[in-house]
Amino acid sequence: MAYFNKYPYINEDKSAKSLSFSFTDDLAFINNDILNELKRVVLEEDKNVRVSLHSSPENSLHNMIIAQSSKTYNRPHKHKNKAETYHILYGEQIVLIFDDSGNVREKFMMSKEENMIYRFEKNTFHMTIPTTPCVIFHESKIGPFVRKGDSIWADWAPKINDETAIKTYIEKMFVN
Repeated sequence: MAYFNKYPYINEDKSAKSLSFSFTDDLAFINNDILNELKRVVLEEDKNVRVSLHSSPENSLHNMIIAQSSKTYNRPHKHKNKAETYHILYGEQIVLIFDDSGNVREKFMMSKEENMIYRFEKNTFHMTIPTTPCVIFHESKIGPFVRKGDSIWADWAPKINDETAIKTYIEKMFVN
C-alpha cells in the first residue's frame, strides 16, 4: 500500500532496512496529518516506520520521527559515540537504561503527560517498550549514519528472531 501520497516532498527510502521515508528538501515539518499517517502505517502494516527530517545519512545531525507498534521488540543496544534524545509525540513507551551486564539502572514511562523528553549519553545500553498500540517519538542524535558498527547489540538480551525468549524477556522487564 502507498503511504504519504499527498505529500510530494516525502519519499520512501527504499535502501533502508525498515519502512522509512524522508523529506526531499532541506526544510522539513511535522503536523498532525503526518502523525496520523504514521499511525495508519503502524496499525495497518503492524511494522515500524520512520520519517527522517534530515536530508541525507551523511548529515551531522539526525532527527527522525519514529512510529512503533506495541508488538515491537527494540533489542537493547548502545551507540559508542552518540548520545540520543527522545521526545514523545503520541502514545506511551517504557524506556529502560542498563548497565553493561544487563541490570536495569533506570526504568520509566514516557508520555505527553509525564517524562516527555529524555536524553542519555553515548555508550549507554537502552531499549524502549511501546505500551500503547502505537507510539510516536522524535529521536535526535549526531550523524552520520554508519550501517555497520553504529549500534552495539547487548549479548545478554534475546536476538531479534527468538520470539519465545523475547516474550519472556519483555514480561520480565514489566515485572522488574
